[in-house]
Amino acid sequence: RSPPRMAHRQTADIREAVEDRAEGLSRNVSGAPMKRFAAIAALPLLLLACSKAPEPVPAAPKAPVQKTAIDWVKPVGADIDAIFAQAKAANKPVFLYWGAVWCPPCNQIKATVFNRQDFIDRSSFFVPVYLDGDTQGAQKLGTRFKVRGYPTMILFKPDGTELTRLPGEVDSSQYMEVLSLGLGANSSVKESLALALGQAPLAPAPAKLSAEAWRMLAYYSWDTDEAQLLPKTEVAATLDKLARSCPTEYAQSAARLAFKAIAA
Repeated sequence: RSPPRMAHRQTADIREAVEDRAEGLSRNVSGAPMKRFAAIAALPLLLLACSKAPEPVPAAPKAPVQKTAIDWVKPVGADIDAIFAQAKAANKPVFLYWGAVWCPPCNQIKATVFNRQDFIDRSSFFVPVYLDGDTQGAQKLGTRFKVRGYPTMILFKPDGTELTRLPGEVDSSQYMEVLSLGLGANSSVKESLALALGQAPLAPAPAKLSAEAWRMLAYYSWDTDEAQLLPKTEVAATLDKLARSCPTEYAQSAARLAFKAIAA
């Protein structure tokens, strides 16, 4: 009876060894793919760790703040010399507006010209002075600058020399054109008038005046001149002479000069 028990244990040992071997093979077979999968999964993390950090994106520059109103300078009493001194120091022209709150044409200018965004933007390049004719000391300044009718708008050089008077009856687009001509002018309307009439020393023929000079003469505010350039009795005849002297290529300027001669 001993031999059969021995045979039974041997059989069990063999079966156990076979099962252990099979389990080991199963671990080897299933473990290899798992190791390869773990390595592949870790590859992006390794690449990310070795790659250079992205450069920070610079913030977009802020757009300049657009002006929404004119920064009018209002003289205290009759003291305006300090304003002209500051304009000269800053090398800026002076835009003088003479008006009144109750004046309908003044309110029209405010609504059609002064409210334009391009005028508000342009006002950064000159010193805008608001002179209300009803304020204290205003009439004294009115006499000084030879202004009486409302509205009167005068453009001065930085040194205080009067450049031109702007017409209040034209449409806003023409007004902006005349303003641009004045801001870019090298000569005042008074100087151009003397040249056109042959009254200046070494005056060239009228045709030698630039198109811009003729246009400034045509669009000068003759209605509010107040004898600044000409005695009132001479305005009509002088404008008629200018209209006839104006070169044919500047027909629009000639036509306006002729019209203003009739209306004077």
